[in-house]
Amino acid sequence: MENNEVQFDYRVKAVQNENRISRITAAEVETSIECATPPEFPHGIAGVWSPETFFLASIAGCYVNTYQALCDRFKMQPVSIECEASGTVALVEGRYRFTGVMLNPIITVSNYDDEAKAITIIEKAHKYCLISNSVNCPVSVSENVMVLV
Repeated sequence: MENNEVQFDYRVKAVQNENRISRITAAEVETSIECATPPEFPHGIAGVWSPETFFLASIAGCYVNTYQALCDRFKMQPVSIECEASGTVALVEGRYRFTGVMLNPIITVSNYDDEAKAITIIEKAHKYCLISNSVNCPVSVSENVMVLV
């Protein structure tokens, strides 16, 4: 690695208990989270976060954080930033994998002057989202800007 490159290291730990639910911890986070196989698979458990829902949450959360960081840079303060993520899992060449993710951000701004800037930031957030840039499947994004009048 070159000296001018930035590197961050992250670690988590998953420990499965007797009821097939894993407890996920990270040294720098006070709370833990539960994780289990989703109900679509054998022995899956409904009502518990799964690796699949974490995957989508990671992309959506990173997108929202990236959007806010870009708002700071562009000196725009939206009324709200939301992002829904949906993904498709399919059996491809004998293995399950995400074949695509769709991000549906909804950005609410307080005036029409911020509308074009909000759309520009939607595109830039998609381009610079660390998690989206790190996954193997295509990630698409829609442009939804609402103006309060």
